[in-house]
Amino acid sequence: MIPLNPHPAAASQPQRAGHIRIPNSLYDAITAFPFKLTTLRVLLAVLRKTEGYGKQEDDLSASQLASLCGAMSRQHVTTALNELAALNVIRKRPGRYGCVVGLNRDPAQWRQPARRAGVSGTGTGPQDGPLSESTAPDRPVAGQSDRPGFGQTTDNLPTDNPDNIPAASPACAGPAAPPPVIALALKDGSEYAVTESQAAEWRAAYRELNVDAELLRMRAWLDAKPQNRKTRRGIGAFVVGWLNRSLERRQVQASTTRVNAHARFEQQDYRAGVAADGSF
Repeated sequence: MIPLNPHPAAASQPQRAGHIRIPNSLYDAITAFPFKLTTLRVLLAVLRKTEGYGKQEDDLSASQLASLCGAMSRQHVTTALNELAALNVIRKRPGRYGCVVGLNRDPAQWRQPARRAGVSGTGTGPQDGPLSESTAPDRPVAGQSDRPGFGQTTDNLPTDNPDNIPAASPACAGPAAPPPVIALALKDGSEYAVTESQAAEWRAAYRELNVDAELLRMRAWLDAKPQNRKTRRGIGAFVVGWLNRSLERRQVQASTTRVNAHARFEQQDYRAGVAADGSF
């Protein structure tokens, strides 16, 4: 007679560390969902960093997830996270190091990817099935910058995307969030996206400065001196320090100009506004 449990000793042992434990029904829902290959790989990386440590969510950067996905670029990770959030498969909000992400454990709330006109799918309904992966994305225009500027997000830049994932909003802001103002290079090779709310605070605090122009100078300086780039934790202090020094230089220049103007007595016209009879 064949025993019901061929490994009773293994069944009696406690669960070892280093396992991803999710309900079978949830695992079945993941395998049945029409994910693209890249999107599925990023989802599995999210599960590894959350469920793999017994956490429902975690603060993860795109570079962390990219390292788990082999040679995948951070931009592809960002786009896949945006798509997963748009499908309501994961919960995502801004975090300290990147995005706080976690799996939505209710598959009934997941949204089926919409099919585009003229694109074939493998689903059974009009909204089922993955998008076709035969259409290649647009190529960069010659002479066009590959870095985001003001009002431009890295997710909308043309790339060699093997899964033809549609561009979405920034990874840490959600589908409805505005694009970042500018991206500053960090020491680990990733980028820090300056949000509009951060830029607005700096503009209000440094009204004498053109904060947008100063941010452009910061980006150029960090690109030219990679050895002096900052960490994600220290980039905020770097920006504030830069603005403080720029404001001090501006104030010194203004003070010097006033002193020089009053010191040139021979160039002052003290008779201006005085009539011939000496009256004003």
